[in-house]
Amino acid sequence: MIEYLLVVFHIILLVHGSYCPIQHIHSGTPATGVIKSPGHPTPYSAPLDCVFNITTAASNVIQLSFSEFDLAPKNQLSDQCLDSYLLVVVVDRHGRQHVGERLCGNTLPSPINTMQSWMQVQFVTTSTNRKYKGFKIQYRVLSEAAIQEPTSVLGEPMFSGCGGHSTPGQLSGEILSPGYPNTYPKNSTCNWLIRVEARQRIYIRIVHLHLAPTIAECERASLTIIDGYKHENYGNNGDRKESTSETSEAKFCGSQLYYSEEGMKSYLSSANRIVVRLVTQEGPATSMIGEERIGFKIVWTAVEGLIGETGGDDALNGGVNGNGQVACKDQFVCHGGQVCVEQLSNSYQLEKCKPVNLKQFGHGICASRSRLCIHSSLVCDGVHNCVEGDFSDEQHCYSREIITSAALGFSLIVLTMLVLVCCDQFRKRRRLRVLIRERRATENGKCNNNNNNNSSTTRIQPNR
Repeated sequence: MIEYLLVVFHIILLVHGSYCPIQHIHSGTPATGVIKSPGHPTPYSAPLDCVFNITTAASNVIQLSFSEFDLAPKNQLSDQCLDSYLLVVVVDRHGRQHVGERLCGNTLPSPINTMQSWMQVQFVTTSTNRKYKGFKIQYRVLSEAAIQEPTSVLGEPMFSGCGGHSTPGQLSGEILSPGYPNTYPKNSTCNWLIRVEARQRIYIRIVHLHLAPTIAECERASLTIIDGYKHENYGNNGDRKESTSETSEAKFCGSQLYYSEEGMKSYLSSANRIVVRLVTQEGPATSMIGEERIGFKIVWTAVEGLIGETGGDDALNGGVNGNGQVACKDQFVCHGGQVCVEQLSNSYQLEKCKPVNLKQFGHGICASRSRLCIHSSLVCDGVHNCVEGDFSDEQHCYSREIITSAALGFSLIVLTMLVLVCCDQFRKRRRLRVLIRERRATENGKCNNNNNNNSSTTRIQPNR
């Protein structure tokens, strides 16, 4: 009977605690605001279960900073936050929830800076204590475009080019490690941000990679390509790291010799933002000194869409529109083609570039290369912008150059002939004018001589 009364009493407490309704906070544009515990700065009551649901447009991100924090401390026996705690849940762009650790006590928590547009703050109290004031948190809604790359740290000041970002409207570019192609700095962390239009994605192709003699030396130097919207987990609970997407980053170590199969030196982003990160603890190994190229070189391309083998369009701006027209019809579509491998070990890298079709032929596996839709201005720009093994954007440029050169040569020949003909006509006309002048001069001389002869004959005639 007593246990039954306790259960009923607990239910009554929960019912009384439900008076704290969910607060929905939404801002489609950059803004700031404050959320506080009920009654702050007066002490909070119990039981409470308050939820603050903060959302914004997909083009914005949300960040939290704690200005006041005074909750009951952890339980001495369990070392857990039981009497009262704050729980922050970040919902990423794939709908996955990233739950932080329980926050309690009076130590001001660190700011929570995310690249997501949805956050939930939950405040739970189970025990009444009238001496704790609760919390005050400032939230900020920022434009995603205003978020710069993480801070870069250069361990050796004689180097340059550690970190940076793309410019608005840029469609393609390259990234070189500091000191490339001779060396790279030690004790450095370099971050490059590549950001394109919201409708676009980013294709990364590693042109050259040589960071260490073996792939096992990732601690010496490593190159990581990180999805710009990946949620960096906070707190010390390692179990929550499982919610991070496995394909949200790609890490490269050693040399490109270890990534010899097609598709292993490339990455296609899920959205319009990527961070390229170089982390070094030591400089190049002694055995690498004197080699032709040390470090890395990356080429990136803004992708308008991804074309399926069956003609469907996986473009970010909606694919096939209502009229059945492909969204990137006015751009260049890479030809794609097929790549065949002998073993299944290559399937992981192929998955990152999302091949449309995978078929078994004998003992090998063949997959269709991704057909990227890129801006037409990138065709014949001297840079290979399609996926590995697909050179269609630069394939016929040599023929065009030959045709252009032939046309220019023919035009030059015709122009030269016209000049020669004009010069020849000019010389003939000048020679004709000279001949006419000479003939006239000759005729004038004859006339003068005849006149003189007539005068002389008249003067010597005798008188009759």
